[in-house]
Amino acid sequence: MKIAVLLGGVGYDSQKRTINGILDRALIDRANIYIFTCVGWKYESPSKYAKGENNIYTLPDFRQYGGVIMNSDTIQDTAIVKQIEKSIEEAGVPCVDLNPRNSRFMSVEMENRIAMEEITHHLIMRHHAKNIYYISGPSYSADAGMRLQAHQETMMADHIGWDKDHIYYGDYSFESGRRAVRKFLSEAREMPDAIMAANDEMAVGAIVELRQQGYCVPEDVMVTGYDDSEITEYNYPRLTTVRRGEYEAGQIAYEKIAAVVQGKDVERHTVIQGKAVFAGSCGCDFCTQEDVARMQMKFIESYVHESRDVETLRNFSAEFTGLKDLDDLIGCLEQYIRSIDMEYFYFCMCGSAEDYYEEMERVAAGEERGRDVTVYSDEVWVPFAYEKGEVTSYGKFSRSFLLPEECAMRRSGAFYIVLPLHFQDYCFGYCVAGSYRPAFERRFYQDFILHLDNALETIRKQDMMRAMVRKLDHMWISDELTGVYNRSGFYQCAEQMIEQAGREGKSVGVIFADVDDLSKVNGVYGHETGDSLIKAMASIMVQTQQEGELLSRYGGDEFAVLVTGYSETDMENKILRIRRMIENYNMVHARPHMFSASLGYYMEQNAKGVQAGELLKQAYEAMYNEKERKKAEEERTDAIEGGEQLLQEEPIMNLESDIT
Repeated sequence: MKIAVLLGGVGYDSQKRTINGILDRALIDRANIYIFTCVGWKYESPSKYAKGENNIYTLPDFRQYGGVIMNSDTIQDTAIVKQIEKSIEEAGVPCVDLNPRNSRFMSVEMENRIAMEEITHHLIMRHHAKNIYYISGPSYSADAGMRLQAHQETMMADHIGWDKDHIYYGDYSFESGRRAVRKFLSEAREMPDAIMAANDEMAVGAIVELRQQGYCVPEDVMVTGYDDSEITEYNYPRLTTVRRGEYEAGQIAYEKIAAVVQGKDVERHTVIQGKAVFAGSCGCDFCTQEDVARMQMKFIESYVHESRDVETLRNFSAEFTGLKDLDDLIGCLEQYIRSIDMEYFYFCMCGSAEDYYEEMERVAAGEERGRDVTVYSDEVWVPFAYEKGEVTSYGKFSRSFLLPEECAMRRSGAFYIVLPLHFQDYCFGYCVAGSYRPAFERRFYQDFILHLDNALETIRKQDMMRAMVRKLDHMWISDELTGVYNRSGFYQCAEQMIEQAGREGKSVGVIFADVDDLSKVNGVYGHETGDSLIKAMASIMVQTQQEGELLSRYGGDEFAVLVTGYSETDMENKILRIRRMIENYNMVHARPHMFSASLGYYMEQNAKGVQAGELLKQAYEAMYNEKERKKAEEERTDAIEGGEQLLQEEPIMNLESDIT
């Protein structure tokens, strides 16, 4: 059985507990769990970065899964949530949402009111708090709204009024807790007795700010949190909080999906009761000596891991900064994936290598990219895969399958952590870590992916710059009208060809061609017609060009071809082919004017020491002599035709004279 799990804010303890609850129950059944998540969980103004993060929820094709577990309240983009809901319904698969307000699907509710009421009542009745400030989650978060409402109603029930100026809407981060305290202290008419926060991170941020401003907790201000995160144990004094039961919610959510798949009847809505945990931050310190020792050891272990992680990330970041291309990145990636003790890792990119470099060329040319770079492409490829110590790669496959069918990770009883690869809203692809709990339990892996994102963007910019340089170089040496080399391009390439021919003892020669009477065509029929003749001449020269020859539009209506290793016969045969192509052109294209060209050549039997300029000069003179010969022949023909006409008219004139 395959189950897709969608939730946001993977760095938060509440989400870690939810994931662990799902995995610990599902892996017993040998189910495969695919966790689509991201690091970003900001509820402030939408940004390109947030869009790039939230894009991961559009990746799964729910038709490939037996069921879906999601926490829609943790996915920032409401439009994406609606898209997810629609896709799940269209796929016809069972879904459990940890947001009970979603009546479309089965749900597991982690009740938000009772424990919050209990803590508010506790502060008022046990600790005699009257002036209580509140740091809420975002105004449009359903969970945050229920917690705030429970707090306000309890205040009123206990005959303590609340003021809207005593409420700050944060984003669940440490920093928003600090901002809230700065606002409260700068605007408050009197010192708060207590500050309640809608999660532990904001509560700890508030405690840090209070201490920096000279206040003690709980002696001067009591502080409480919510979620019973790991950080509550490390904080001194230990934080008063609410244990919600996310682990149990994850287990129940899986059990509901499994039961539906087996055709069993399932209770659609299940409620898990939260539990208040009173501790030192409100003055109720029940911490024992054993608790302190355990927390100290846990802190030391965490500190050792984090020190190693920071060193690894520092080295990783330094190496990524100097990478030049995708091959460099893959080599560096292999080194670090091996060092972090991961069994499976798949680096999946949109499209293919060819698609990527073609996009760079199109951008350099000022054209459309060829795809919407803010969404996942229909096909992806894996330039780097790490499978139990072996490094490999996989070609194109449909993103519906997430990973190629033949990959080694395809087995029962596995779980997959899927994170987006992007820079701002530019979508590179996604990465998959296989059966690797640190991918969601430790911040290190999430920061590792962020460094990978930045490295990909650095390489993309360098590739784009190289493509632009190539485009400029091409413009510098190429003729815009015909697409062949221009005079600069000819000289840039000719010297190398001549030197190579000289080393090999080969001959070298130049054929020079000039379109006849182009100025007359321009004067009578216009420059567009003249340009069409130049392009026709270029097309003929290209069609008769062989490998190793250098063709250029030397100027105006003049073309030059540099060849090596040719005999005199070869040169004459090539000119003959060009002339026949011109004849064929005149037969196919009916025009009021004849298309013709003068050609000449010059060659040296040994290219050693030969200069391109001298070859061109001699070939030009041969072409010029051909043009003069043709003009002289035309003049003789015109004179003969004029004389014949005069002879034909002469007797008539005499006859008329005789009659007269």
